[in-house]
Amino acid sequence: MGEQKHYHSRLLDLSLVFDGVIQVLKSSYVDEKYNNWLVWLLLSPFRDISKLQTLTQGIFGFFSSSIVLALIPFLSGALGPVLFYTSKIDATLSVIIGNVIGYLFSLIFYFPMILQFKSGHFHTGAYKTFRRQEYELFKGAFFDHPDDFYFKGLYDYFGVQLSNNREVDRIYSLVDDRLNSYLQSEKQDLLKQISSLQGEINEKDRASKKVLDEFDDFANQLVEERDEILKGIEYVIDLIKDINTVLFRMKNGLFTKRDLNFVSGFTLYEKSGDVLKCIEDVGTTGATPTTIPLKSKKYKDWACVKVVNENLSQPVFNQPYENHVIVSFQMRMNQNATWVYNFHFDSDDKRAWSLLINDDIIESREVYRLIHAFCLILQDAQMKLKEAAR
Repeated sequence: MGEQKHYHSRLLDLSLVFDGVIQVLKSSYVDEKYNNWLVWLLLSPFRDISKLQTLTQGIFGFFSSSIVLALIPFLSGALGPVLFYTSKIDATLSVIIGNVIGYLFSLIFYFPMILQFKSGHFHTGAYKTFRRQEYELFKGAFFDHPDDFYFKGLYDYFGVQLSNNREVDRIYSLVDDRLNSYLQSEKQDLLKQISSLQGEINEKDRASKKVLDEFDDFANQLVEERDEILKGIEYVIDLIKDINTVLFRMKNGLFTKRDLNFVSGFTLYEKSGDVLKCIEDVGTTGATPTTIPLKSKKYKDWACVKVVNENLSQPVFNQPYENHVIVSFQMRMNQNATWVYNFHFDSDDKRAWSLLINDDIIESREVYRLIHAFCLILQDAQMKLKEAAR
C-alpha cells in the first residue's frame, strides 16, 4: 500500500509538471492546423499590444511582461528622426524606417517565445518544425486522445481506486513501465544529442587548431620577412659606409684599385687583344691566372670569358668549385677599353647574394653601376697621372 501511495504521489508531481504543457499543446494543436507559425510570429507584437488594456499589475508588471517588446517598434520609430537627423531622409520616412527596424528587432526576442510553453506565444507548428523530436514524443504520448488524457485525471482515478485494490497493482505497473519506457527513450535521445554535439565540438576544435596553426605559420613568415628586410637594410648601410670611406680616400688622393672591394673580394681584368690581363686581385686566394686567353677552350665556360666573348651587358655568375661563386660583368671604359670586374664570395654569403643577385633591398644593377662609376673615376685619375708624368 505504501508503494501504491508512492506512485500516486508521483502522478501528482507529473501532473504539476506536464498538465499545463499538455493543455498548451492541445489548444495550440488545433491552431496549428489553420495558422502558419511564421504568420503567428509576425503577429506576436500585435497580440501583446492588445493585452495592454488588460494589464493590471502596475509598472513592475509592465516591464516584467513581454508587452514591453511590443513597444520596441514605436520607440524605434520615435527615435528615427533623431537617428537620421544628419541625413536627408524625410521625417515621416525616418519614423517608418525606425518602426520597421524596431519591429524586425523585436521578432528576434519573440522567436524563442513561440517555442516556450508558458510564454503566451507558443505555437505547435513552430515546435513541430524546430523541436521535431520532442514534438513527435509529445504527439505519440498525448494526442491519441486529445480530449481525455491528463496526468491529473490519472491521479484522481488512482485516488479513487486506492480504496479498492483489485486493479491498482496492474495499472500502476503499466504506468510505471510506460514512464520508464518514456524516460529511457528520452535518455537515449539525449545521449545521441550529446554524442552529436561532442562530435561537432571536436570538429570545431580541429578547425580552430588548423586556423591557429596557419596563423602561427603566417606570423612566423612575417617575422622572417621582417628580419630579412632589416638584414638587407643593414647590408645597404654597410655599403654606404664603404662608399663614404672611398670618397674620403679619393678626396685625400689615396684612392686606388684596391679600394674597389665594396661587397666581397674581387679580381679586375682588362681586355688586351684576345687576352684578359689581371690588373688587380684583392681578398681572393690568388689562384686565378694573371692572363686568360679568350679563345682557349679551357676557359670558355668561365663567367669572365663569357661576358666578353658573348658581349653581354648583364652579369654572369658560375660556381667553379663547391661553395664558391664568381659574378662577372663587363664594363665599357674610356678610350675603347674593356674591363671585367669579378666578385668572389662563398655560397652562404647572404650579403653578397642580396646585393648582387637577389634584388632584395636595392637593385643589383645599381651596385654594378656603382663599381663601373668608380672604375671610370680611377681610370681618369690614372690617365691624368700618366699625362703629368710626361
